[in-house]
Amino acid sequence: MLDELEKMISGIIRAASTEMLDMENYHWFRLEDGESIGFPVEQLNERELALLHHLGSPITIPRGSSRDTDWYNLLHGIKDTNNFIADPLYANGCRFIFFHIDGYIGADVFREAMDSLTDYPLACVWYNRQSGMLIESRQKESISYEEVVDMVMYDLSVSLRLFVSPWLASLEDAPAQYTWLHSAYKQIPLHAAKHVLHFHDSIPQLISTLLPNADRNYIMQHILQGLDADEELLRTIKMYFACNQNLTLTAKKLFIHRNSLHYRLDKLTERTGLDIRKFQDAFALYFAIQNM
Repeated sequence: MLDELEKMISGIIRAASTEMLDMENYHWFRLEDGESIGFPVEQLNERELALLHHLGSPITIPRGSSRDTDWYNLLHGIKDTNNFIADPLYANGCRFIFFHIDGYIGADVFREAMDSLTDYPLACVWYNRQSGMLIESRQKESISYEEVVDMVMYDLSVSLRLFVSPWLASLEDAPAQYTWLHSAYKQIPLHAAKHVLHFHDSIPQLISTLLPNADRNYIMQHILQGLDADEELLRTIKMYFACNQNLTLTAKKLFIHRNSLHYRLDKLTERTGLDIRKFQDAFALYFAIQNM
């Protein structure tokens, strides 16, 4: 695989260890065989960088607080972290918030903006200049990212996308959970519709990655029944799901009368045989739309 990458990207270098890596001029990745490879920053566009995140694990150098370093060491199996696992800040567990920033902003500015959202310190592990992961400790009042993401984007003048993991009970199995969740995060399209995507919302997309393309296409074809060609009806269904299946709110968001919404949903049932007001039918339709 590396031979093929070297044909497409010039200036690739190898490193015998992760010590003294040139993080300013190279994006570093650890491939499946354990080799550490550096790709010149100026040689990669955003699409190529996103592809590399699917081929290997990004190598980062911890910076910032000592807690950032402790998390980096814990997740990568570096040093004895038994004392950190017993940190009372994480007595009730934690969760990972993977982030991607569209636009340039200094790491310190982003960190300050996110720290202002809570009275408890957030840890941060950077993958590159635009992406990384925050670790939030579980407290009585957790951060509602849906409520603050617009404010943060406005203040920083960037677009921000978050993937929020479930709560983990303790730090003991955090490395294994992180490895799996990071792999799941990489399966989600970088420019998903929502700025805040929770793990449970991504289940349909994650399930689809386990299916061969032919099976996924057949499922979509049989569920949608040509619905993907009806822009008005498709927009109505997407809004219905975005409003948590609230008919009144959906009609309001679409600027139509509630009776008009009922007419469109009846039209959907007539075309596909699915009643979106039933859980099983709604899930099938949601699955298909999420994988269009």
